[in-house]
Amino acid sequence: MKTIGLFGGSFDPVHLGHLRAAIEVHETLALDELRFLPSHASRNKPEPAAPGALRKHWLELAIAGLQGFSVDDRELRRGGFSYTSVTLTEIREEEPGATLYWVLGSDAFAGIGLWHDAAALGRLAHWVVVTRPGCPLPTELPAPPWPAPRLSTDPGVLVPGEAGGLLALPVTPIGISASQIRAQIASGLRIDYLVPEAIRHELQNGSYYGANTKTPRD
Repeated sequence: MKTIGLFGGSFDPVHLGHLRAAIEVHETLALDELRFLPSHASRNKPEPAAPGALRKHWLELAIAGLQGFSVDDRELRRGGFSYTSVTLTEIREEEPGATLYWVLGSDAFAGIGLWHDAAALGRLAHWVVVTRPGCPLPTELPAPPWPAPRLSTDPGVLVPGEAGGLLALPVTPIGISASQIRAQIASGLRIDYLVPEAIRHELQNGSYYGANTKTPRD
């Protein structure tokens, strides 16, 4: 039975915190593959600063050569608001029999009740809630808007072939945020060791986040 992890988000830009969490989820759950799904736009968050095509490009560069990882751009191609329920429904139709695991941070999970068609999400995938520095522990979060047990720290609750399981997964705490990176670029500060080296030059020397002539150049 195929197992697929799905890591959604704006990735504006992707950084080492995203990538380390994805690797640990992939290994802990022994996934066949993990797909990054950059969103087009969200009802509940500001519009991404960088265009979708660039965010996809940076993700592809960041995971190049990393076996078992890929970028799925369906939400960018679909346009409009990116609804997880729609995305999961499409993937379930394309991958009959596969077990799907949606990966998200504890901050995002705290607001899941506001998501489009939230009550249906539990029948579409298992939910893997990873820790975020400065955010509540996943086990302290309220129950989701579908009938489900509270978050468990035991990966065994995610039964293959089923959906709706809730796993709280501690990952290596890396206190990096995309907003911090955007602010540093705009202020002319270096972003070494915050983002993959494969994309640092493009971010640091571009104008996507308000970089100016004070930005250090190599």
